Amino acid sequence: MLRTLRAATVSLAIVALPSCSPSERQQTGDDLRSDMPLRDAAFYTQHEQERVEMGGVCEKWKASQRPPASWPSVVVNNCNNVDTANQLIQSKKDRDEFKSGMGI
Repeated sequence: MLRTLRAATVSLAIVALPSCSPSERQQTGDDLRSDMPLRDAAFYTQHEQERVEMGGVCEKWKASQRPPASWPSVVVNNCNNVDTANQLIQSKKDRDEFKSGMGI
């Protein structure tokens, strides 16, 4: 009984492994960049073009469906810093709008 169960499990694993979706088979990672310098949130807050460019790189990494733990650390840090810069910019806009609404 135990041998039959093991054989069934092994057979199922062999059948399931090569059954990746076509989109997963086409992902080579050739378009994923990690050749950038480490930048902080203050840099991305001041440089819109670099923030937008790095945001595009982050979107490609997110779309790759690779676990974030396997991403290069420079990509993880820069993506986090781009998100932080975007939040800082949005907070400043919200604060300025609130102040102008209050007449300050």
